[in-house]
Amino acid sequence: DAGIRCGVMAIMLAVLEGLTWLIIIDAVLSWVVPDRGQFPRNITSQITDPLYAPIRSILNPEKTGGLDLSPLIMLILLQVGMQLLRSAATAV
Repeated sequence: DAGIRCGVMAIMLAVLEGLTWLIIIDAVLSWVVPDRGQFPRNITSQITDPLYAPIRSILNPEKTGGLDLSPLIMLILLQVGMQLLRSAATAV
């Protein structure tokens, strides 16, 4: 059972790591391709926008001077989640 738990945690860590890179790529693309409907931004936005939605509902970019803090906050939350998973993996 411990092996299965470690395998599941490894998969979860890989997913969180992938989301981290996707958010970074989307942020960089937002400077180069500001139109969310244009390729490849349309693909990254379809994945990241639902992740950002709860954060944007609280910290609307219109209220923060046009600065969208949701990618930064999401990255911090993902890092905390990965650290918690790593801690749990070492405890097993």
